[in-house]
Amino acid sequence: MKIPKEFEVFLAVMSAFHLFLSGYIMGAIKFFIPDRYLQKRRKDISGQVVLITGAGSGIGRLVAIEFAKLHANVVLLDINRKGLEETRNLMNSMVKVFIYECDVSNRHKVYEVAKTIKSEVGKIDILLNNAGIVNGKRFLELSDDSIQKIMEINAMGHLWVSF
Repeated sequence: MKIPKEFEVFLAVMSAFHLFLSGYIMGAIKFFIPDRYLQKRRKDISGQVVLITGAGSGIGRLVAIEFAKLHANVVLLDINRKGLEETRNLMNSMVKVFIYECDVSNRHKVYEVAKTIKSEVGKIDILLNNAGIVNGKRFLELSDDSIQKIMEINAMGHLWVSF
């Protein structure tokens, strides 16, 4: 069924009106109510210990830097030691930074590193399971070995770190 051209125009006008009206209302609210009442209060995590997997590059690195800006002590895990050191150097000694080379798909290695972290750092307050791999191919185009590696890191790795 074809939608009449007039109806499409009507929907476009109504959509634009809705955007204008909602923007106008939000502007009025922000004008009359001070920002301190509108801003959400963030949880204070200064001094807490945050463990981030996959922190040697990408999103893990960026998140680690943001947690450091919030004055949280960070524990960084990654399979890439050089990447971990680069991430630590980007933090400019803002907080305590601990780095551990670890393949999260190897549960024995994860448990071994976890014992070391517990003795050297103590209790972990926040866990960010970020480690993962992306292949860029459709699932059915992957080899069996690729599928197994993806599942070991993206699924099982998160379980091993969480325990």
